[in-house]
Amino acid sequence: MSVLLLGADYYGTLAAARCYGKNGIDVTMADDNPQARGLYSRWVTRKLSHPSIKSPNDLVDWLVQWGERHPGTLLYPPNDHLSWLFAEHRDRLGKHYEMYSPSEAVIATLLDKSRLHEACAAVGIEVPETHDLGPEGANSPIVSRLKFPVLLKPRTQIFMEGGVKGIIVEDRASLGPELERYRSMARFNKVLTDKHPGIAEPMVQEYLTAAETNIFSVSGFVSKDGEFVARAAMKVLQRPRKVGIGLCFEGREVELALLDKLQALCKHIGYHGAFESEFIVMGDRRLLIDFNPRFYSQMGFDVARGLRLPLLVWHAARSDRSMLSRELDKAQSWKATGREVYCHKTMLDLVLTLQGLSGQMSRSDVKRWRKWYADHRSAATDAVRDPEDQKPAMIDAMQWVSHFAKHPRSFVRSFVLNR
Repeated sequence: MSVLLLGADYYGTLAAARCYGKNGIDVTMADDNPQARGLYSRWVTRKLSHPSIKSPNDLVDWLVQWGERHPGTLLYPPNDHLSWLFAEHRDRLGKHYEMYSPSEAVIATLLDKSRLHEACAAVGIEVPETHDLGPEGANSPIVSRLKFPVLLKPRTQIFMEGGVKGIIVEDRASLGPELERYRSMARFNKVLTDKHPGIAEPMVQEYLTAAETNIFSVSGFVSKDGEFVARAAMKVLQRPRKVGIGLCFEGREVELALLDKLQALCKHIGYHGAFESEFIVMGDRRLLIDFNPRFYSQMGFDVARGLRLPLLVWHAARSDRSMLSRELDKAQSWKATGREVYCHKTMLDLVLTLQGLSGQMSRSDVKRWRKWYADHRSAATDAVRDPEDQKPAMIDAMQWVSHFAKHPRSFVRSFVLNR
């Protein structure tokens, strides 16, 4: 009855630790950062230090050695890097751990936007217009057909050791310089590029302003037998607002037509496990921009809404059909009140204060967002705050202060200037 959780600084890992611990499952957590917020959860019974993620082969060796001493422990990924790495070494790791990881080909298809878009086309899921520039770069014939502004973004985040989530390119003249800037920042570990040459090249995607305010997420679990359960939410505020990380989400009804397409995608590719998918909403259209085959940041929101994904993975990995069915039934029977929301309150307060002072957010918008939280407070799930598990929130605040001190320009750009 034990689980090994990596990625202790991820909010999804913290949510998993809390869910497992509250259900009597022994939690071991490991990270290469001894100050990682998740390590301070009351539900973590054993804290370990592992080799850096920048040395993936050493990390796999460490995992194998630990698994040999603790056979039968559950191992499940918290991020793109480990999702791919666990799948790549599934046979080796699976000798010692309980796992619920598909093949490397499945994970690579979901996390490489180029391959994901091909799979989406096969099942009728819309995606934003996206092109590979190829070796010609800014001189590619495709450029003449682009409608600017466009978004320059990586094909994948797997083992990306430096770079950005996306760069908005305003016009054709800016594409060449921005492409050079992207390539100067984007660095990938050889463990990935040796297996997938060319994956480090960026893609150029139509920039849709709806992505600033209309990101619809569908998250959930799919079993090897195709059983499917999901929750939906709308990202209503992100930082920075054009291309950024979600701060506030509101619960939404799951759209059955979209659910059918996601089921078809998982079946077509062969995926099973926990997932989070993101869509840009444009009227009646839903354009897929991400599919994360793993635990994810706001997973605590779904746990609070009756979808205990960590337990679904636990029962499925252990092939406990009766308990898996029971947990799926519980998740399916949960009823929303319509008031459920999720936010990172510490970051929300910081953004409202600083962008209000800088003029990047109007006084009326600041007031509106403060009222939004006040109206939903009783039904709100926080990214890190928990009255029964308070230390991670304290460490979280300290880590952000430290980050701001080390990266003042990034702090000003993101939190103050909203860029």
